[in-house]
Formats: sequence, C-alpha cells, structure tokens
Amino acid sequence: MSAARPSVTVSESGRPLSRRAVLGAVLATAAGLTAAGCGSGSTSSGDGESSFTYWSMWKQDEPQAKVLKAAIAQFTKDTGVKVSVQWKGRQVVQQLAPTLNTSNVPADLVDSADRFAYAQLQATGQAFDLTPVLDLSIPGEKGHTVGGVIPAKYRDLSTTDGTLWQIPYEVVTTQVWYDGHALPDVAAQPPATWAEFTDLLATRRARRGDGPLALDADVPDYAAYWTYYAVLRGLGPGAFAKAAKDKSGALLKADGFVDALRHIEKLVSANDFTKGYDGSKWPAVQQKWAKGKSDFLLLGTFAPSETAEFATSGFTYRSFPFPAFTAGDNTAQDISLIGFSIPKKARNTAAAQKFIAYFLAKEHLSGIASQAKNITPRADIAAPTELADAQKALSSGTVVKTLDGVKETAAEWYTKVFLPLNTEFITGRLTAKSFAGKLADGSAAYWKTAS
Repeated sequence: MSAARPSVTVSESGRPLSRRAVLGAVLATAAGLTAAGCGSGSTSSGDGESSFTYWSMWKQDEPQAKVLKAAIAQFTKDTGVKVSVQWKGRQVVQQLAPTLNTSNVPADLVDSADRFAYAQLQATGQAFDLTPVLDLSIPGEKGHTVGGVIPAKYRDLSTTDGTLWQIPYEVVTTQVWYDGHALPDVAAQPPATWAEFTDLLATRRARRGDGPLALDADVPDYAAYWTYYAVLRGLGPGAFAKAAKDKSGALLKADGFVDALRHIEKLVSANDFTKGYDGSKWPAVQQKWAKGKSDFLLLGTFAPSETAEFATSGFTYRSFPFPAFTAGDNTAQDISLIGFSIPKKARNTAAAQKFIAYFLAKEHLSGIASQAKNITPRADIAAPTELADAQKALSSGTVVKTLDGVKETAAEWYTKVFLPLNTEFITGRLTAKSFAGKLADGSAAYWKTAS
C-alpha cells in the first residue's frame, strides 16, 4: 500500500519536525497541486507518485467494484495517476498480512470490512495513520474536506490510540425488516419499545398460527444479533465487550446480563420464531420471509440485496431499529464499516490518499447508494429507497461498533466460546440462566488458557 516514510525534516529552529507535521505539510502541498492539476488538465500527480497499487475486497463483477472502476478511470484521466487494481475478494487483508512486516508490501491501498482492517493492520502496528487525509479537499466540491463529509461518529470508530486506520465509504447497520406493503399499520407506526414489539408479535402470531420472526439459526452470526442487541439495549454500549473480556466470567452471569437475555428467552418460549428456524439451512427461512411466510427479519442492511429475487410482487422493504426495552432508553445503532486503509510500509501513500479524497466526492461515492444499493457515510447522499429507514435511524441516534467490536478484539472467544452456546440458547436448548452460567464458565476457562 503506499509510501516510504519521509526523510527527517527540520524546522527553522533546527528541531526535527514530528512525523504528523511532516505528513501534514506533504499532504497540504499535494492537495494544492492536485487541485491545480485537475483545473489545468495536468497529467502529473505533483508529488512524484505517478501510480499506486490497490487491492480490493470486491470481485470485479460486484456492484461496488463497478462503481470503483468508473471512479478509478476518471481519477487517472483527471490526475494522470495510474491505478493498478487487483480484485482480491473478502480475504484481501488476510492475503496481504504476511507481507506487512517486510520491505516489499505489494499494495498501497486496501479496502475491507473494519474488523479485518483492525485485526491485520492496526492491531499489528502496520496501519498508516490516515488522520492527515481528513484535511484533504474533496475535488470538485469547494470548501469540502474529507473530515467535513465523513461524520466524526464514524471516524471515531476507526480510530485507536490516536491512529485513524480506516476511512469508510460504506456503512452497514442492523434493522428489523418487514414488508411495508403487507403491514401498512407497522409502516405507519413501527414499534419503538419492547412492549410494543412483543404485543405486535403476539397479534401476528395469532393471525398466522406461526411465529412471525424469521431466523436461519444455522448461521451463528444471525442468531448472535438477537442476543447482542438484547445486551446492548439492557446494559448499554460497551457492556457486551466488557463481559466478553472479563477473565473471571462473572459479568456474563451477573443479574443485569441474565435479565437482558431473558427478553430473548421469552421470544423462544412464546414460539415467536417461525417453525423450523432451529433446523433451517440458510437461506431457507430468509427466502420464505421474502415470500411472506413470516413477518420480521433481524439482519444487516444487506437484507434487501440478499432476498430481492425471492420477494413477492409488490414487496416494499421497510425497517425499524431493534426496540428499546423502556421508553427513552438506549437506542444506539450497531454499525460495521467498509473503507480504505493504507499499510504503514506502502510505497505510494500520497497517491493512495489522493484517491481516497477523490472517491469520497459525491459524484463518485453516490454510486455506492444508487448502483451498489448501500448506505454511504455522507449524509447528503440519499440511501436507496429500501434502506431509507435504516439511514434515518443512523442519522438520528448514536452508533456503536457491531458486537461492541468483539470480532476485532476477542475474535477467537466470540467464535469458539460465545457462538456455539448462543445457538443452543436461541434454539431453546438452554435457558437464559443456564446459558449465562455456561458462557461464564467457558469464558473463564478460555481466558485462562489464552492468557
């Protein structure tokens, strides 16, 4: 990914300037030259970097790749900077990882989901600090900078110990999805509290003679959304991560944690989940939901894309946030970010940073919404119609990292300890109390070995 470290530069006083100061000066100069270059039709990058290599998480036939390809072609035309792209797929950062501590890092720019960028770049000390990029101007948008169009709440979730290791261009959040055409009363007044939600479930269950909640429980992550959100609503942001990393396991069986779990236990015991969810094979139940066989699906903003081809005629994608347990209680939205990172030892960092600012222009980034059908971090880019409710939820409340960032900071615990027990819990084989007890014991044993 980009650039060699700058040589030591001194101030007029003879003292060495900080690395951040040097980078800030370099980027300010580069930004000015870029603007001048774009205006004059120049084919020089203005900083000695006429090309960079970009490894992407997308396959070249995916919608996001098509949006990026168009932006890259225009970027080269406008700046003269050539971009060598490799469409690596979802394991892109893992493929890059073995090279990060060498003198031959093959990529100057990489994009990926936040948890992988953190685990492979930031946690290993191999992330280039993108903070100076925030001051770069957005080409073609007078007065707009990267920091001005990317909200602080998203930047904060990609900053660790002062290092901004990712700049997002796509936001994923979790919502309760339903067909607004089939459920106009819900569309008119979505349930905001848990009491309203469970009353609605009881009504729909009685009418259907089956549980209104769709879940393919064989996908552990999908089952985990329910449990995590219960803890988030019951105990607030950070509680799940704090309990996960409690080496004694005590927090996982504390009264408040168990009380939060009981909300989900009651859904299971009331048969609110559709018949067969506990033995389903993804995407069977999800597809049936799209065909109107159940009412509600807790899933990320990729839900419409995953189910559209199976949806009944006239299906109108609507959604609402996971309900608060009490009126006025915590309604934070969980999010996952997809965005750009640069390896610390990349050779062409200035050119890579320039492209980040270029792609975040409304002209280019809008394609992530209009063509790839996803939400961007820019509030002035309208989400596709099917994600409008989700974008509204993001704009009106606080955001937290999905699963409190546990996939970044305690990934093995999450996979080996939490998920297997959670699946037993969500499918009715464990009560809230027994689940909490087993989770506490398993966690204590895990951390004893891990540490």
